[in-house]
Amino acid sequence: MELQTVSQVAKIFGISTRMLRYYEQVGLIQSIRNEENSYRHYDEFAMKRLQQIVILRKLQISIKQIRDILNNQDAVEVIEIFKQNMEELDEKITALTTVKSLLARFVNELQEKANIHMKLDLLTDKSMISLVDSLSVPISRIKEKTTMDELNKASELMRKHSEQNVRIVYHPPATFATIRHNGGDTESDAKARKDSEAIIESFIRETDLYRIKPDLRVFGFGHGNGYGGWELSVTVPDDFDVPAPLIKYKYKGGLYAISAPGIDVAQWVHESDKYEWEPHSAGGEEYVNPFNIYGLSPETSYFEHSMPIKEMEVYSDELVRQTESIIMKASKNYRGEPIDFDLESLMKNGEFDVKYSGGLMEMTAPGLYDAAMMATPREFTLPIKIELRAKTNKTDINMDFGKGWISYNHHQVGKKWFIMDIVSGHVKSYKLRKPAIVDEFVDIEWFMGKDVMVVKLNGEIQHIGKDYDYIKAFKDNPDYKLSAAVNITTTGNSTLTVKSLRVTEI
Repeated sequence: MELQTVSQVAKIFGISTRMLRYYEQVGLIQSIRNEENSYRHYDEFAMKRLQQIVILRKLQISIKQIRDILNNQDAVEVIEIFKQNMEELDEKITALTTVKSLLARFVNELQEKANIHMKLDLLTDKSMISLVDSLSVPISRIKEKTTMDELNKASELMRKHSEQNVRIVYHPPATFATIRHNGGDTESDAKARKDSEAIIESFIRETDLYRIKPDLRVFGFGHGNGYGGWELSVTVPDDFDVPAPLIKYKYKGGLYAISAPGIDVAQWVHESDKYEWEPHSAGGEEYVNPFNIYGLSPETSYFEHSMPIKEMEVYSDELVRQTESIIMKASKNYRGEPIDFDLESLMKNGEFDVKYSGGLMEMTAPGLYDAAMMATPREFTLPIKIELRAKTNKTDINMDFGKGWISYNHHQVGKKWFIMDIVSGHVKSYKLRKPAIVDEFVDIEWFMGKDVMVVKLNGEIQHIGKDYDYIKAFKDNPDYKLSAAVNITTTGNSTLTVKSLRVTEI
């Protein structure tokens, strides 16, 4: 059987390339790496192993259990793992059946007495029993099939089995009454937050906001105005008067990943192969039963953590084909020969360590936010293609041109491309379509054509952009000129090792 590429394997088994990488990281499979181009391939053994993994995952076997199964030849222990999972499934089925049974009974009784009004959001254990009494259903009838203790047990089982779930919700546009704090030291931040909560609570109570807007929601968001900055907000009617120190503003809404306390929603987004962080919105938390206005048990008041997200762009096969065709056509019309730079000819910009050995250039950033930058000794004019082979021991492989740059695996938000427009400096952010590679050489290609910008990693398209300012400039003026040197940069206390740099005017 011939070796299969990452994309071929992903297509065969219907899984993401990110998941393939993860299976390698945890030691379930191994790939064969081509030293010339860093591409990964899979042999017949890896393909069979991967088929077993996919089948076991469909049976809801955990990664840890799969590792134990694949590394264990004792059939008795494997059977025990399967039995354990069957018992957990039985627990889930029992919990769901219990909840379904009680809901069905309430539906039947409510249909018979449809004129009875109740507030479902106020139900607690005691009020649920009272509700049953009010519907003239003897307690004994419920206890024959499901007691309150059984319901509590079912609820706990459901919580246990769903606690790792993250919900994707859309917050609609709204009008907020907001109080903001710009940040300071830890002690002043804590006091300001406590004072702000008291102000919002008083505002809600004194205006009788719960009666005016019974669907009100309270959010705490980081807003970035200074270190530790955040804001506390409550939704209000559009025409509602908001007294100082509160301010009134329009919230644009957006898509959010929501989790209960104890679940790292940021990590969930970080690992998702469908969603990525939306950098132009704030993350934070929503107060569930804010300030316990109804005087319920303390357990009914808690935070749900939220993170602004957007769906990752998915490029169709046809778009990728068209883009590759544009690049190929442009590459046949060089304005000059490709320039392969002698790395020792690059010009140092700033104070940092640079070493040359065996045809490699190694440069180390002096600090987290301090850059190590090497520039080409000449400038180039758009449109151009920049090709870099390099590796990092930590983060940040950057290429700069004009006012813009692209950053691979940026140190502030990992697993990201940061792409800055070379004319306006406006930043766009995109999640990598595969996990960042550290301590291994990668090939990065930055193509800036007249009608499309393309970023590739190891020959695979990562980003296709047609809305950059320089592209608009070319449309307005076919003779548009922009010249600049090409800079290679790293930050984040990283060491960047460069093997080759090629620049081509196209």
